Amino acid sequence: MLFLRGIGAVWVSAPGGGGRFRGGIEPFTWGSFLLYQSPRSLYLKNVEIAEDFLPLRSSAAALMCAARWHKELSKRMMPGHGEDALISLLWGSMKNLSRNLSPLLLDIRFVWRWANLWGVAPSLDLCPECGSPLAEASGNPVSASPAGFLCDTCAQSARRGVSSNAEVRPASVTRDAFAIIRASSCLSAENFVRGEAANRMIVSNSQPLEKELKDAARWFYSFL
Repeated sequence: MLFLRGIGAVWVSAPGGGGRFRGGIEPFTWGSFLLYQSPRSLYLKNVEIAEDFLPLRSSAAALMCAARWHKELSKRMMPGHGEDALISLLWGSMKNLSRNLSPLLLDIRFVWRWANLWGVAPSLDLCPECGSPLAEASGNPVSASPAGFLCDTCAQSARRGVSSNAEVRPASVTRDAFAIIRASSCLSAENFVRGEAANRMIVSNSQPLEKELKDAARWFYSFL
């Protein structure tokens, strides 16, 4: 499967396999792909590799994160439908992943921005029920509903029920976790990278906080 500019996801046959194309058909390889369209199939003729992301293989966490992104994209992208903005997001996320940044925070950033591109991301600024700013809420944990994060008032009056994503939705996240989620998802790539070292230290030294962030990432995938 290739993710192509202007075309999106396509399946391509590679006659000769690794013996002919070498690293050109390894997972996560980016480059220029020369294709041939026959009456019955699409074939790979040549690959000029631009980036192979081989350093990711030295980190199990980074490798798993990259594999998750590509797996989710291959499941959800419509074949033959151009998704240039999403492919650009993948490229930038892979580059940040190769810079030894936190895979967990990059995963949150990637999936929320992907959902935002498709118009289905939960708001990190406003309560989906009443429109109140979430940033102005008290120091209480931020409750989560099927529609997104709730302000204190709506959280208190929310009715409990069963939803399609109840199994992956966290009941709430602490203010520390919400602040990291919001910063990871909404900041520009440059500002995110600058502030990521401090966030990574918080995550690595706090198992409960790390679990909250992992649950939030799983929840964001359920919006896609």
